[in-house]
Amino acid sequence: MKLRWTQALRKIVPKAWRRWLGRRLYGVVYSGDFHSWGEARAASEGYDAGVILDRTVVAARAVRAGQGQWERDTVVFHAPAVHAPLLAALRRAAAMNDGRLVVMDFGGSLGSTWWQHRRWLEDLKEVRWSVVEQPGMVAAGQREFSAGPLRFYETIAGCVAAERPDVALLSSVLPYLESPHRVLREIAGGGFRHLIIDRTGFVPVGRDRLTVQRVPAEIYPASYPCWFFDRTALLKPFERDWRVVAEWPGFDRADIDATFSGLALERIAP
Repeated sequence: MKLRWTQALRKIVPKAWRRWLGRRLYGVVYSGDFHSWGEARAASEGYDAGVILDRTVVAARAVRAGQGQWERDTVVFHAPAVHAPLLAALRRAAAMNDGRLVVMDFGGSLGSTWWQHRRWLEDLKEVRWSVVEQPGMVAAGQREFSAGPLRFYETIAGCVAAERPDVALLSSVLPYLESPHRVLREIAGGGFRHLIIDRTGFVPVGRDRLTVQRVPAEIYPASYPCWFFDRTALLKPFERDWRVVAEWPGFDRADIDATFSGLALERIAP
């Protein structure tokens, strides 16, 4: 019902009005339709990676110290919350692995998703949660947050060799990669049994759209390239040996003609 109302409003409300309303409601602004990553980078201001890392570490420390329940994008939240479709996909994967959940969280910051959902995974036989991130984030993770189920790696190959994860989680990361399709081909050809793609934007134009995203200053001042995907092209590496077992609407919003979704896939061939 919500999707039908959204589609109807798009037909009625002028595009310029929708963009204005989206900016007022959601803060994040997307603009452009660029031909290359370099072109999109030239049109964006970039970001101070050191500032973002420092704020992420401070937020993660607060959660670890019990001063918040979880954090996302450097913002600390004080009430418990669960992203139900994602949690269901994780628990389904664990159920198919004798109650063991072994995750590679690609682009997972300092374990944001783990911190948010940890209390709803405590009953499992085993949880191992490995984050693959940029070197600075990995160094901070290994220095301060490698405890219990959390581990940090700089590459997919290094994580797979050490941990043998059977779940690959990509939450709000594919849009910010220069070559997201290459990463998906690597995952499709690896030893994973489950893939969860969450908080990812899709467009109805039949091809990927490359935009520049501008972040609200209260989070951190930044702008950078951001992809919105053609769904068929995104899932092409998985069309032969995998199947989509669940799909859900995302809670992120865009001020362009796009929607955010989550997907859970399972390998059906060895």
